[in-house]
Amino acid sequence: MSSTNRPVIVIVPGAFGTPQGFEKLFPDLSQAGYTTHPGAYPSCNPSDPATVSAAQDIAFLRDNVLLPLLDQEGKDIVILAHSYGGVVGGGAARGLAKGTRSAEGKSTGVLGLIYVAGNITLEGESLFIAVGGAYPPFIKVDTPSQGLAVIEPAMEVLYNDCDRALAPELDPMMQPHALRAFETPATAPAWAESAFDGRRAYVRTLDDCCNPASLQDLWLAKSKVEWEVVDFKTGHMPFVSQPQALAEQIIKFVEGFVAK
Repeated sequence: MSSTNRPVIVIVPGAFGTPQGFEKLFPDLSQAGYTTHPGAYPSCNPSDPATVSAAQDIAFLRDNVLLPLLDQEGKDIVILAHSYGGVVGGGAARGLAKGTRSAEGKSTGVLGLIYVAGNITLEGESLFIAVGGAYPPFIKVDTPSQGLAVIEPAMEVLYNDCDRALAPELDPMMQPHALRAFETPATAPAWAESAFDGRRAYVRTLDDCCNPASLQDLWLAKSKVEWEVVDFKTGHMPFVSQPQALAEQIIKFVEGFVAK
């Protein structure tokens, strides 16, 4: 397959993060012929945290990233979603599976979903409810201002398997996030659609201090659909601590989607 025919990998970051935080993956993905596209959304470090919501994040990603790539640029897509990005990417891809769009006479679509420690929410469920209805102690509410939150200490919670010497590089990657993104209901998720059967992949992070593996298991079970699950003995950010291994796994997933 030529590079021009390969799907674009849309990177949907977790809360508090940006697509730039995935840059350690880019060399290996690029060498394999894959291009990436940022999938940021409004609730990360917004000017007014009172005006954002999970549904708004989902609609933004769909209307400003996914549909332009599919309809204007003629690209197939694979969504790579991390943590809260699973809520956003999963909702945004609803109805956009390759098979669904082919039946509508459209030539492009979303080939598959790859979640990395991804949050899984049901239709109408907020992330706050999905994590148990209480914030963990490392979520500092109304910090640095009303309606925002940060994760502290970031190195211990997010980068527990990374070299502590990287702290000056990694800490600035974390941005304040709007609490309303977590507390407002998600829309219907794409992964629930039969069109994504055989097209759902999940990287389970076994040493995760942010989304513990036990919580990831609960999310996977409650989805009541089949995922191809691969375990990484990493913390929450394997794209930082084990980028080459993660890139290789992403490529395997993508190639599997393409071959179907």
